[in-house]
Amino acid sequence: MEKEKSAKNKGRAVRAYVFWLRTLYRESPAFVWLYLAEIPVTVGIFLAGAYLPSVLTADITAGEPVGRIVLNLAVLGGLLVFLQALRVWLHRTQEIRDDEIRLRHVSQMVKEVLNTEYKNVEKGDFQNRFMELTRLHLWNGNFSSKFMQALQTAGTAAAGLLLYTGMLSGLSLWLLAVILVCTAANYFVAIRCNRWESENRHKWWPLDLKMQYLSRNLGSYEVAKDVHLYHMAPWLKKLYDRTLKERLHFTFRMQANYYVMALAWGFTGLIWQGAAYGYLIWAVCAERILPSEFVLYIGLLLGFTQWCSAITRSVQSLHEQALYVEEHQSFMDKLKPEEEGDKEPLLLKKGHIPEICFRNVTFQYPGTDKPVIKNLNLTLKPGENLALVGLNGAGKTTFIKLLCGFYDPTQGEILIDGISRSRYTRESWMRCISGVFQDMGFFPVSLRDNLAPEGGADAGRMEECLKMADLAEKTASLPAGLETLFGVGIQEGAAEFSGGEGQRLMLARAFYKDAPLLVLDEPTAALDPLAESRLYERYRQFSENKTTVFISHR
Repeated sequence: MEKEKSAKNKGRAVRAYVFWLRTLYRESPAFVWLYLAEIPVTVGIFLAGAYLPSVLTADITAGEPVGRIVLNLAVLGGLLVFLQALRVWLHRTQEIRDDEIRLRHVSQMVKEVLNTEYKNVEKGDFQNRFMELTRLHLWNGNFSSKFMQALQTAGTAAAGLLLYTGMLSGLSLWLLAVILVCTAANYFVAIRCNRWESENRHKWWPLDLKMQYLSRNLGSYEVAKDVHLYHMAPWLKKLYDRTLKERLHFTFRMQANYYVMALAWGFTGLIWQGAAYGYLIWAVCAERILPSEFVLYIGLLLGFTQWCSAITRSVQSLHEQALYVEEHQSFMDKLKPEEEGDKEPLLLKKGHIPEICFRNVTFQYPGTDKPVIKNLNLTLKPGENLALVGLNGAGKTTFIKLLCGFYDPTQGEILIDGISRSRYTRESWMRCISGVFQDMGFFPVSLRDNLAPEGGADAGRMEECLKMADLAEKTASLPAGLETLFGVGIQEGAAEFSGGEGQRLMLARAFYKDAPLLVLDEPTAALDPLAESRLYERYRQFSENKTTVFISHR
């Protein structure tokens, strides 16, 4: 059973290698070739470095003229300098390509996240996985470049091993066997430690995110008043320290793994180096090899062990990067939206308000054992106003999610003018809806872009919508007007909006979209009574020619 599981894991790792290599080559062939070109360059550097002292030793002991010695030094030394310079150029060019690939992957991932269905975003582990993969791509050295570095190192080590094995085969096969056995021991120790890390990294990722969240928010102005007023500092310090202690548990175990690997490398290195030096010294004393050959073989044996070490470390790194590739694949596959090739767009005539009918609708969230809504039958007539009032957990928000098309019914159907909504594309239906929800959905860009994200804003109509939302006075007081940036603490020069002003901004955006269906989820929750009264009056005027759904807890 264990062997089958091990073989299956190896097969998955190989498929991940091939998939990611093909992906990178398809996106940028130059990116891949830059790393592959380094293989012969690095092997050449090691060979030139091994031969240079041997050639000089042979020339000096043979009494060659100074001119001959200088010529050999110039040729081999010049070749070594050229190869080193070429490798530096490859590294610098790789860094430029690394940035391009890294930003391209993050951009693609963000695009897929923005286009994915709402039900994917609402999953409990979505944010954690998205933040972790973003960190791997953007802030953790770019795992694509680490993958190529590991692949390049493995290719270089494999080429070097083959070449050096041929060159050392005439020296002593048992000595090579000792080195290979030591390398195999290091490999199994490293893989065992790496397996522990791969099995436990998901345990410390949430702790890292929690610590990042606490670090980012402890000094923010949004929570500063509460921290001081309710004397939260000692409690928050304990919370941070407790999280840090949990995280350090894994850190100490990782450090122990690194210590074990270092101990294994040191112990096996002592064995092979003792065997190699002992054998070569004996061979020189027994006059089986010349002093110049002694120098050459020492360089070749050092190179051979470095290749063994490199291939072990690179395979370990490839295995780690393959796990990240699997994480990336799994996440991106789940982001893929539902295929809607056989569906048609919903096209409503200007001014037409559709009839919406819930027919025997039942909905149950995935992974739960109880439906939130059961056998709901409801018809929204064109231009009708519907108020949903109830306690938390009654299903009001779930009803809105079904109405907006964020979810499809588990059973039953939703009809638009008598036709099943499943016949139409999800995007075309959402264009028929404006919404104001409890959480503000604004971004650190200008007010104009927040209110009209699709561009082509009509300034006059936008000002009218702001007036309807009782924000005309606020926007008029801003020096930059509609170009004022939103997001204090993120954008320099951004304006601060209260909770009530934020909700009125969302109302203004809904007014500007002017869709036939308007959904209001607690639109006055953060307003004072006078502002609430004024807003209700404007809401009544605005909703005269629309179907509206209003949610409240009171």
